[in-house]
Amino acid sequence: MSPSPKGKEIIVIVSVLVGLATVSTALRVVARLKRQTGFGLDDYLCFVSIVLMIGMLVELILWCDIGGNGYHVYDLNPRTIELFYQIFLANQFTYFALTPAIKISIICFFRRLFTTERFLRFTFYLSTLIALWSTGIFLACAFQCRPLRAFWDNHVDGKCFNGMVFIIVNQAFNVVMDFVILAAPVPMIWSLHRSWQDKLALNAVFALGGFVCFASIYRIVVLFYIDSTDETYTIWKATLWTHIEPSVGLVVSCLPIIRGMFPRFMLGSQKKNTGSSPINSGPSPTAPGETCNDSSDTKNLLCKEDGIRGRLWNRDMCGHELKDITIRTDIEVAVG
Repeated sequence: MSPSPKGKEIIVIVSVLVGLATVSTALRVVARLKRQTGFGLDDYLCFVSIVLMIGMLVELILWCDIGGNGYHVYDLNPRTIELFYQIFLANQFTYFALTPAIKISIICFFRRLFTTERFLRFTFYLSTLIALWSTGIFLACAFQCRPLRAFWDNHVDGKCFNGMVFIIVNQAFNVVMDFVILAAPVPMIWSLHRSWQDKLALNAVFALGGFVCFASIYRIVVLFYIDSTDETYTIWKATLWTHIEPSVGLVVSCLPIIRGMFPRFMLGSQKKNTGSSPINSGPSPTAPGETCNDSSDTKNLLCKEDGIRGRLWNRDMCGHELKDITIRTDIEVAVG
């Protein structure tokens, strides 16, 4: 059987979004190599996410092609209905692994930028909470029916808990975490020794994640459109937004890194100002014998981290403590 009109529409939209996410990930790699900041845990989680996302796209194509997604249940034969629920289950497993990978990747990126003890402690607890919750959800998905075969085979005598409540509860948790992650860097940005215009511009970059919050909320809304008496047809909206949410999230997570590839779009205060003291403009100098190319040292990343540069009141660009500062100005006057 060929995909339904709704199925074809979903495949096209999701394919475009996954394509954008793939391009964004590739540009992220180029940006890291170009700026020589090295790869961190945030990048590796991004790579895992794009693999899982492509896997979800393959599942979606099969779901619409042989699983009857988008067709009315009375138009499907028993074998197709069975395939519908088998692919549905596989899609759940992939989604429950994908969303925490993207969230933790974003948090790890923040940790590379902001290295205060309080922020690192908070983000560690936040990442741990997301990881533990996601592990519990993944296991709950595996045991939602006993035996699991009862999920797709009506001939098996088994017990299943309410899958819809299970999905909605998990999505509500995702919404809360999205807002927490969105708000996490705001206090750190406003504590930087920058102009308010620069701070506002940095907040705008991270605020792009607001669309991910909207997608998470709207996914909860469309879940209520599913009719258990005709699930194969009424699930198409939920299917679409299940793929939109992580795709947009991955693209947004790559944008701050990609932005560093285009110097002309950097903040005004980052532009070279040869007439200024090195304390107040441009990349701050490192200590003798040190460079800013070691990505393993998180404090050095403020030096070159993709154009998002700022310094705390008591630190230079590379995160080193500013102590015993000596300013020497040499002036040469030539009279012609």
